[in-house]
Amino acid sequence: MADLKILQLGCGSMGSRRLRDLSRRPGVALRLFDQREDRRLAARDRFGVEAFPSLDAALDWAPDALVISTPPGTKGPFVQRALDLGIHHFVEADIWSYGAAARADGLTGVVSAPSLTFAFLPVVQALAGMIREIGTLLAYQFMLTGDMAAWHPMEGREYYGRHRDTAPAREMVPFELAWLASLFGRPRSVSGRYGRFSGKSDSFEDTWSLQLALAGGGTGQLTVTMASPENFRGGCAFGTAGGVRWDVNRGEIVLLGGRRPEPRPCGEIGQVIEAAYAAEINRYVDAIHGGPPWPHRYSDYQLAIATLAAAETSAELGGWVAVDPDREPARVLPALPA
Repeated sequence: MADLKILQLGCGSMGSRRLRDLSRRPGVALRLFDQREDRRLAARDRFGVEAFPSLDAALDWAPDALVISTPPGTKGPFVQRALDLGIHHFVEADIWSYGAAARADGLTGVVSAPSLTFAFLPVVQALAGMIREIGTLLAYQFMLTGDMAAWHPMEGREYYGRHRDTAPAREMVPFELAWLASLFGRPRSVSGRYGRFSGKSDSFEDTWSLQLALAGGGTGQLTVTMASPENFRGGCAFGTAGGVRWDVNRGEIVLLGGRRPEPRPCGEIGQVIEAAYAAEINRYVDAIHGGPPWPHRYSDYQLAIATLAAAETSAELGGWVAVDPDREPARVLPALPA
């Protein structure tokens, strides 16, 4: 059997991870497209991967599959190109939709794979198995905190996290919403707020907070704040039969109830995240080879994007806003009234 020809698009932080993991898999012929010469040279030195400076030259190589790891807002045309050519495609999470990609759900003969990395984390997999024990969901809360100034400090101004419309706090909202919705259900409507609360004059909006009315009943709350020196990623959920709390960074779950709830260890994030990335991209390749189908749909991630759009509309106009799956966030983040 001939090697599966995979073209990696982009070699930033995520693209480098994908190259690393794919280069370790037998039966894969791997190439890179990146317009930056320094990244092409780095990929050759680190992974032994040859690279193309133009997309047309890369596609002339006739890849069987794409892995799209380009910056936010740039992925849609690459997904459309893959659909036009009828080739498999994996695409990283984004703030905006992938255009025609949402119509790729159910496409036969082509694996269309939107990323959902956290579904491959042991703590999230364990949580998925435990939440049924809490009964009918009443409410969940989740918080992510960190410091956006610490994100990729070696990158220059070209790094998307250095720009207001693609800042880390905004980017992480649909990322977190996607896997939370896979566990607790899709949002029906949302009330939201965002702003710059840190007071740092050289910064921009650092906090998004969403109150969610879930389609299946119950409520959810999500807050992402990126101006804190503390790194935290965790939450809790309560239902008619009990509760559960979890800490993604510590890799720990506690099923509440009884006198002395015992934590269930699942592996600290630093010890398991790279394995999750590897498991995710290998699941994509396995799906191409006829293994289990890719488990996540474009339309599900599109709903996470639409929820961010509805939350930002709520922040601007006030009140609750219904989640319209066909809407997406503004390309330029609106400035809120003072």
